[in-house]
Amino acid sequence: MSRVADIRTSLEVGFDGAALPARFARLRGREWRSIAAAPEFPFEDGQFEVVILATGAVSRNAVRESHRVLRPDGRLFFTVPEKTGSQEGYALPTVYSLVRDGFNIVGVERPKWRLFLRRGRTLTICAQKKNWRSASNRFRPYV
Repeated sequence: MSRVADIRTSLEVGFDGAALPARFARLRGREWRSIAAAPEFPFEDGQFEVVILATGAVSRNAVRESHRVLRPDGRLFFTVPEKTGSQEGYALPTVYSLVRDGFNIVGVERPKWRLFLRRGRTLTICAQKKNWRSASNRFRPYV
């Protein structure tokens, strides 16, 4: 939990004021920004450590903008409905294709089995921004 307390800059996209859990909001850090879903985020590059997307704000463009405003090694969080036989939503391969260009998925969480009928099936995704410069420095081609 200490990692959450260390977050200094966070951005939430597409939430109403009371949507985030109170516990996370208490530990959120020093600077918390909130905006409505938009095609472009009105912030400079590399400004935030964490971006949280509301379910309705998840799109390829929002993921691209999140990548732009996140610092190196920043995290992106979002929850989407899981596609099942009767429920519309995202299949896990679709989620991977949505974030694969700029993020590594570090966690996928589903609700406990006893909550499936009450809340529907959801996928909560934690993705870390790829750091292309450090990756290219580590993997040098043989000369």
